[in-house]
Amino acid sequence: MNSLLNDLCDFNRTKLGLGINITPDDVDLADLVADTVDQLRAAYPARRIDLEVKDNVQGIWDGPRLQQLLSNLVLNAIRYGAPDEPVRVVVTGHDAEVRLEVRNSGPAIDPLSLQRLFDPLRRGPDQEHKNADGLGLGLYIVSEITKAHQGSIEARSDQTGTAFDVRLPRRR
Repeated sequence: MNSLLNDLCDFNRTKLGLGINITPDDVDLADLVADTVDQLRAAYPARRIDLEVKDNVQGIWDGPRLQQLLSNLVLNAIRYGAPDEPVRVVVTGHDAEVRLEVRNSGPAIDPLSLQRLFDPLRRGPDQEHKNADGLGLGLYIVSEITKAHQGSIEARSDQTGTAFDVRLPRRR
């Protein structure tokens, strides 16, 4: 319930033009991502979540917000991906930025839905008429956290699966 209320507060702040609050600090994404993935593995023991970290992934970001971003992406991949295939999280350091990718196997997202993935209050097609958890704010909040860090996010989907690619500059 607390998570839903926090999502609603974040949504209201963005709609008022205030954006998502972030508190940048030195962050080692290797540790942060490993901790977040371990928590998700414990919460979803029947699902395999693979993690790969490459190169230097340190920078100036809001650690708790990036944990929220990663949790939302992985939970989405678990919810909509093939249950017998792993969710893959890959974090790669580059000179000026760090790239965080979350991939899952499963059916392709149709092009129209793909264009609207980051719209608020939208849920996946198989969740629209169910009493599923959430309000359809997860990917919207992911995009707002990315923007608050001056980063970018892209979603790709085809017959093999779906990938979300977040790029975060090392310094704001």
